[in-house]
Amino acid sequence: MSAFKPALFEFAVRADAAWDRWSRRVRRRLGVAQPLRILPYRGYGTPERALIRGRVLEDRHVKPSHLRRTLVGSAIASYKRYATREIAGAHVAVRWGGKRWEGTTDEEGFLELWVPPPESVVPGWNPVEVELLSPEPEGVAAVTAPVLVAGARAAFGVISDIDDTVIATGVTNPLKRAWALFLTEHRTRLPFEGVDAFYTALRDGPEGGADNPIFYVSSSPWNLYEHLDEFMALHRIPAGPLLLRDWGLSRHGFAPGGGHSHKLDKIRGVLGTFERLPFILIGDSGQEDAEHYRTIVREFPGRIRCVYIRNVPSRTGRARELSRIEADVRAAGSELVAVDDTVTAARHAAGRGWIRWEEVPRVEAHQREDAEARTVVDGLGREGS
Repeated sequence: MSAFKPALFEFAVRADAAWDRWSRRVRRRLGVAQPLRILPYRGYGTPERALIRGRVLEDRHVKPSHLRRTLVGSAIASYKRYATREIAGAHVAVRWGGKRWEGTTDEEGFLELWVPPPESVVPGWNPVEVELLSPEPEGVAAVTAPVLVAGARAAFGVISDIDDTVIATGVTNPLKRAWALFLTEHRTRLPFEGVDAFYTALRDGPEGGADNPIFYVSSSPWNLYEHLDEFMALHRIPAGPLLLRDWGLSRHGFAPGGGHSHKLDKIRGVLGTFERLPFILIGDSGQEDAEHYRTIVREFPGRIRCVYIRNVPSRTGRARELSRIEADVRAAGSELVAVDDTVTAARHAAGRGWIRWEEVPRVEAHQREDAEARTVVDGLGREGS
């Protein structure tokens, strides 16, 4: 029985990909097939090896965010994000600093290509050109996929959850989560107070200008990539690779479902890539972040400087569980700090020498500003209800 389920999922994935290919051929003959597009994702790596990522899809022509001004418009845009048609087996070319490689997308249209960067690579963000070779390359514009390369000045890395850590989504409440995922825009959603200033301080490090890499891990689907990227840019949250989850059928099963263990694999991949860097992990108490981070602390001894867990409304008994996890993390050689707000985390980080003390007042100021903005938005929401 244990071997039957993987074989079943493998068959289902192949059948689904075959159906998509047949469907597109039919729609092309009928003249109703949408043109293709390349959606670039933020990659990451070192001067020795780097990951270039993207996805080839049919272009659903989602209306630009500044033109979506109603709940209906947001719902239509959300539907188009989720109702994607992926292009399996697409052949792409990648160009970076005079070097060229080729890659092929998987059954869900994803491209993941590890390459040795050119000698001219510099720390920070590097533009990489991705071009479609087949199928149907005519009229498909090449795109730029940013790749974050950690340099010698990086003192540590940061891995942060997104849901209820950066953005208030109410993920423990199914109705709130559905609203957050399907019916809200990046312009109306708000970050947790002070997150932008705190993460900027972590990126800059204790001396300033360190350019410490920041990664964002979430159980949200890849379909929300552009939504989340726009949100972070709007709220001045430092850019970083987004490590999301493929919703739907895959060789591993059907998602969402089965918990959040996929985050562990993504975190292991990051730590394995940046072998010399220690890391700070940030999450919340509502899901399984603390449990996953405890596992990482144990698997990578000496690599995790601290685990910050934001306290959010949780089930009964969660505080006792966190207390036990805190003791386990301490026994493994790191520390877990549960905080009620961003300023508390910033003060602790400054005390440990990970950010500059002069950044703490800036975090306090941003926390006040964000709290005032949330009060205004909440008041408008009550008036409109």
